[in-house]
Amino acid sequence: MRGAIVTAVNQYDEQLFEQLYERNYQMVYRLCYTYMKNSYDAEDCTEDVFVKVYTGQLHFNDENHEKAYLSVMAINTCKDHLRAFWRKRVIADEDIERHSYTVDRSSSYLLQEIMNLPDKYKDVVYMHYYLGYKTDEVAELLKRKPSTVRNQLAEARKLLKNRLEEIDNE
Repeated sequence: MRGAIVTAVNQYDEQLFEQLYERNYQMVYRLCYTYMKNSYDAEDCTEDVFVKVYTGQLHFNDENHEKAYLSVMAINTCKDHLRAFWRKRVIADEDIERHSYTVDRSSSYLLQEIMNLPDKYKDVVYMHYYLGYKTDEVAELLKRKPSTVRNQLAEARKLLKNRLEEIDNE
């Protein structure tokens, strides 16, 4: 059945593309949101990712490959949007609070601090902790050495810990 889904998506089968979209929309949106820092830009980037999927000739081996490919595509799409000359880096605080994955005050702080990490840390933190990839898998997807990914995770944890302690002391 899985092979049929891949082939049909490549042939623009509306129903099977919708299934792919439904399976992956929340994951792609959340990843885009961590980069774009507001729902409007995150929605634009998410839409761009799925337009690329719909118009491309993509071949996924399984759902894990699909998820990995969409994650990397979302990261690259967000980075492209952030590099655009018209892009303003503004965070809408009320926008962060209206999303369901910022459940309480401490998780809201954590999400804000993750979003403020440099991209090299944000990538590995999101893929490892939010998407559940092992460090070797993250390294392969991001074309980095596994030791680099482990070091970036350690550095990101240290940065987050220090920043959260500063917030607690304020």
